[in-house]
Amino acid sequence: MPALRRLIPFALVLALVAGCGSTKHATTTPASPAGLLGTDAKVLYSGGDWAVVTRGDRVVAAHLENGAWRADRSGIVKVSVLGPGKRAAARPQVAAEISGPSRIVEEGLWIDGVELLEKGGGVKPSLVTVYGAPDANLKPGSHVAVAYGRTQDHGTAVAWTFTVA
Repeated sequence: MPALRRLIPFALVLALVAGCGSTKHATTTPASPAGLLGTDAKVLYSGGDWAVVTRGDRVVAAHLENGAWRADRSGIVKVSVLGPGKRAAARPQVAAEISGPSRIVEEGLWIDGVELLEKGGGVKPSLVTVYGAPDANLKPGSHVAVAYGRTQDHGTAVAWTFTVA
């Protein structure tokens, strides 16, 4: 009987150690949304389960779904570029119209990866125009602008290039 009493604490410790750290399902941190466009892609924006990822003049709106980042290429949210065109002033105004089947809940504008302070509004919550300009003049040459907008369930990002003479 004394040997059995000595085994009981040992058995309890063994049971506790065996149960430590075990879970029913493994928990993993989702990979960066940058992986959607390759190793040298840049995340312009990441907030909650949405992100904007760019690589050169390619861009996607990414949504975290079931633990994995997916590019939203549904086209349900429309982003129409209003400016600048192919050629722009040294301090261009970037503008886009964003529309969707429901309220636009988020939007953003960037030039060369730098977010612009934007303003905007619209005649209804599902149709907005946003615009902004850089804080300083841009250097002559080619630049990339990005516009992004999303509803609760879908998002779109577009990129375009323009030249400052």
